[in-house]
Amino acid sequence: MKPLKLIMRAFGPYAGEQVVDFRELGGRTLFLIHGPTGSGKTSILDAVCFALYGDSSGGERAVDRLRSDYAGPDVLTEVELEFSTGAARYRVLRRPEQERPRQRGEGMAREPQSATLWKITGSGGDVEEVIASRWKGVTGKVEELLGFKSDQFRQVVLLPQGKFRELLMADSA
Repeated sequence: MKPLKLIMRAFGPYAGEQVVDFRELGGRTLFLIHGPTGSGKTSILDAVCFALYGDSSGGERAVDRLRSDYAGPDVLTEVELEFSTGAARYRVLRRPEQERPRQRGEGMAREPQSATLWKITGSGGDVEEVIASRWKGVTGKVEELLGFKSDQFRQVVLLPQGKFRELLMADSA
């Protein structure tokens, strides 16, 4: 799996929209996300895992804690990830369950969790076909496409902060 573009809205420390364009890395297959403490590095990993599997990169933060404390109530929390596996390209969009202002009247309404996975086709990548929807359906299709469940993905593809010892102690199977 190669991440191509990550868009986070009202996610983690990011109140607005943040775009991480991994395509700028070119053909590099290994990269390091680094920066000072509190700069949002783990939030980027959380966003990738959340988009793919609906949970955080360390598996320790509850999904309802991934919403930015700085975002206005009218901004929905969502993560969008475009990625490729082999020659195929996909885009996934997830929104956790959250409160939003009512469309009519005052007060708040509950917005249910949602997830959609598209396959991107066409010569210019301009055709998108929905291949999975709903939370568990998208997670299942991602597991099928990548060959990893969430915990396996975190251990093999990501190395979140504080998890290096787990990697060293892991069973080879």
